[in-house]
Amino acid sequence: MKEYWTSLASLLGVLAFCQSLMNSVFPPELRYASLKLVNRFFQLFSSFCYFDITEIDGVNTNELYNAVQLYLSSSSVSSSTRLSLTRALNSSSITFGLSTNDSIVDTFNSATVLWEHVVTQRQSQTFAWRPMPEEKRGFTLRIKKRDKSLILDSYLDHIVDKAEEIRRRNQDRLLYTNSRGGGGGGGLDSRGLPWESVPFKHPSTFETLAMDPVKKREIMEDLKDFTECRSFYQRTGRAWKRGYLLHGPPGTGKSSMIAAMANYLGYDIYDLELTEVKSNSELRKLLMKTSSKSIIVIEDIDCSINLTNRGKKFNEPEMALTGSGLGDESGNGNTITLSGLLNFTDGLWSCCGSERIFVFTTNHIEKLDPALLRSGRMDMHVYMSYCTFPSLKILLRNYLGYEEGDLSDVVLKELEGVVEKAEITPADVSEVLIKNRRDKERAVGELLEDLKRRAGRNEKKGKLRGQNGSVTVADDDVEEQEKRALDSPYGEEEEEIEDSICKISEE
Repeated sequence: MKEYWTSLASLLGVLAFCQSLMNSVFPPELRYASLKLVNRFFQLFSSFCYFDITEIDGVNTNELYNAVQLYLSSSSVSSSTRLSLTRALNSSSITFGLSTNDSIVDTFNSATVLWEHVVTQRQSQTFAWRPMPEEKRGFTLRIKKRDKSLILDSYLDHIVDKAEEIRRRNQDRLLYTNSRGGGGGGGLDSRGLPWESVPFKHPSTFETLAMDPVKKREIMEDLKDFTECRSFYQRTGRAWKRGYLLHGPPGTGKSSMIAAMANYLGYDIYDLELTEVKSNSELRKLLMKTSSKSIIVIEDIDCSINLTNRGKKFNEPEMALTGSGLGDESGNGNTITLSGLLNFTDGLWSCCGSERIFVFTTNHIEKLDPALLRSGRMDMHVYMSYCTFPSLKILLRNYLGYEEGDLSDVVLKELEGVVEKAEITPADVSEVLIKNRRDKERAVGELLEDLKRRAGRNEKKGKLRGQNGSVTVADDDVEEQEKRALDSPYGEEEEEIEDSICKISEE
């Protein structure tokens, strides 16, 4: 046994001598170059190539790493047995991801790739301006050499787009509002931004929106077409934005329509309060601080800002545009001009961002200036009408759970015969149904009585549609009203008028 240990010690001594001799004859640099050459030689016969995507790129976070992590979360649930669970800030959903040193196979355009999540311990740091995480994380992508051009050209872009979609789907939408003097620095939030936000939890959807189904489908198709036509806007040289004007009597669901649009697209909402904005420059700064994929809303625009009466001559004192809800009576001289509002919606500053929707609401479209209504600013005019029979059936389904066939034909015919004459808003119908929601028959009976009472009152007052210059609710009347607003005698001289407005605002 003693001889065995003696022989082992002699062998270790020989090995140590050979190692020191190897270090003297072949320095570390030469050995590294030799190994690199050998690896390159074997790679010539390999059908795969590898790409490393690290979590930290130098001292900055690698956005591609986060995108890959989100992208793989959509396919790892069904193909992996060990997963990591995460929940991001401002998110109401849990994200699944690959565990440490786990791998997953993905397919793109008939090309198969292998992803491996590599986690290793980082060497201890003696001193660093920015301490690094203890673990070194990254993804290794293995692809076939013949698929290299396909992967680099299309696959990575597909991953980034898919990750952005997942991020927006998982992240709670936010509702922003501007604070007093936010654009000028006097009303910033804790992060130094002019917008304050709260989680947006409005439950309105196009399915529950009390509106004509044909008109709803038209709006949904227009919204979907807008989000999918980025290349079209770039090719035609147009800013990637779209404007919607929602007009109609109060209580017809304009705010619910905005919420349904946000939920359908997954966009954040910026509710711009013009009474808190002092000048055109603040309006531009607020626009610069909005994000892409958002809806910028100005509700009751005819009440928020005193726009010019275009029917008056330019040299009259009334031509001075006053906004911000303060007017000239406050004596501060801070105003929003019509020119500033027009540039906000369709000027050079309106393109500082992409995929944004402007929505204006008003109860009186005839009070708005023709320059604000034209295409390019308000591309689509949506009239929110009084409750019609199709929208009434939607409300009965929402509040009472009635489906097609649950109500008798007699009751349906009575409702259909009076709802058009009653000129009742969806808000008033909802109030009757909410009050009696525990007794469905009573709710329908009381609603029918209310509709008959309103219809009789309108008949006595001569307010039925088409009688004695009635209340403008019919589609033909709405179209005529919009036409009068757009085809005013000053609409043909829009450029001349805008130039005059700019001169007056400068004075």
